[in-house]
Amino acid sequence: MGRSQNLDDLEANHDDEELCTWRDWMVVLSWSLLGYLCIILTVLGYYNPSLLPFDPTSLFFNKDISPFFAFSRGSGHFPKPHGFKIVALVPFDYHERTAILDCYLQQNLVHNHGFLDQVIFIPQTEDAVSRQWLNSLVRQTPEYAISLSGRDMDWKFAQENVMYIRIDGDVVFLEDHTIPTIVKTKLDNPDAMMVSANVVNEGALSSLHSHPGVALPYLPELHHVEQPSRSKSQLSSDWRASSLPQWEGPASFRVQKGFQPPFQGHRWLLPAGASSDRDPIASSVYTETGPTLQDWTVSAQQHYSFLDHLESDTLSRYKFPMWVNPTEPVSSSFGCFWGKDAEALGEIFGHKSNEELSKSWTAADGSRPNVTIDGKGLVSHYSARLGADGLDATDLLERYRAYAQERVCRQTM
Repeated sequence: MGRSQNLDDLEANHDDEELCTWRDWMVVLSWSLLGYLCIILTVLGYYNPSLLPFDPTSLFFNKDISPFFAFSRGSGHFPKPHGFKIVALVPFDYHERTAILDCYLQQNLVHNHGFLDQVIFIPQTEDAVSRQWLNSLVRQTPEYAISLSGRDMDWKFAQENVMYIRIDGDVVFLEDHTIPTIVKTKLDNPDAMMVSANVVNEGALSSLHSHPGVALPYLPELHHVEQPSRSKSQLSSDWRASSLPQWEGPASFRVQKGFQPPFQGHRWLLPAGASSDRDPIASSVYTETGPTLQDWTVSAQQHYSFLDHLESDTLSRYKFPMWVNPTEPVSSSFGCFWGKDAEALGEIFGHKSNEELSKSWTAADGSRPNVTIDGKGLVSHYSARLGADGLDATDLLERYRAYAQERVCRQTM
């Protein structure tokens, strides 16, 4: 005969309750840990899927329409649209810079599975060496041509059913998907006269690209630092920020307005620690003695920051979906438009200075040009106006050239 349970035995019942409570807590804890793990994997997979053996976000999100991935890694492919030609218009000044751009243009030609049916160079210089270089380049590539007309022809082509992409000859980097991205955005937004790419540190984006975490606290090398463990050829072919030494200098050093290059070919380096107003951008924002955001020192800091993010695969920090009708002027260094809108765009941009463009950007009635910035495709433009006494005193061009030769060029420049 079985023994009945003593319901009055409070101690026994209490033991059962403790056992049940312990098991419940273990279940809750296990599910909590699993939940946190799923969240971590999802966030990691969304922002940097290359770190995982598979992309867990593909189970939950349609990344084909994710605005921050455009047509780059993990987001699908946008094929070249049919029914019209896509022609690049390239104002040309300096062959040293356009030699870098040539690698990217070649990569984007139709016969290399790109979008460009033709590239038309528009000479802006009478320099014999540069013109001779351009003539030689065009003879080697059937899709290349030279405009026989004047300086403003980048805004005077009038073939209505042709889509033009204005690419300044001083562009030294563009992401693989930049051209497909702005072409699709232009087709999806027919009312926009022009769709500009995400040009680093230019026009309306200067402030956005100056935020902490995007702009890194690079400072100019004050004295030449020898690196005996590496040959000169190795140094000249290395674009990586991780190979740079640490910045050394006095604790009181600040980049102020009117700062002159310390020596030709100098680099910009990261210090061990930076106070709030040491670098050009911080000095510009937090002090009255700092440079403007258009100064060559700010541009140098931006370029070195960009190359740093390029190496560390953190270009996503520059990205955003779209900015329609910005309050400040948009860069004309890289933009997509139909031929029918070229004349109107020429009246807006033309050869105006930054100051002239800023004054005329907003009309008396408050209206602004119908221009959109697509934040998904990055472009780096080596500004011509910051010449010999500025960016040309750094080693930036060699760094961009080294990157292009290693990752982009189909033949040696």
